[in-house]
Amino acid sequence: MNPMTATDNQPLFTRFCDWIKVRMQRDAELTSLTKADLGAMAADLGMTEADLMDVLPRTADHSGLMDRMMEARGLDPDHVRRACAGLVRDMELVCSRCQSAALCQHDLALGTAAMNGHEYCGNSHTFTELTAGAGAAGLPVGQRTAYPPA
Repeated sequence: MNPMTATDNQPLFTRFCDWIKVRMQRDAELTSLTKADLGAMAADLGMTEADLMDVLPRTADHSGLMDRMMEARGLDPDHVRRACAGLVRDMELVCSRCQSAALCQHDLALGTAAMNGHEYCGNSHTFTELTAGAGAAGLPVGQRTAYPPA
């Protein structure tokens, strides 16, 4: 399947990274791109060339973890993506650079991510702000199944 023609709900940034990985595996075309080409790609994605070059070698897809972390914080990832597309792109960039994915997975599995995520998650502050402003922004906040109110 061609990642750029995928019709699933994968975020654009994730699909782009998948496309780059396929291209890099097939040939070394990325190294033959001009500075102008890299600048245009970065601009299309709304990031700097430095950010693009920083995440390309580590194109791990942590968007699933990010969605689960949103859910752990009481947010609906689909609603957040529709209402805050630019913000979500920035959050995906933070997640793609994450060095704590294993800890995130562990806490999500234990149901402790909402409580412990602030210790390692680069998006923790953003999740807190989204949760606090969800009502004002029209974003539905779900109940935290891992932490029901006492």
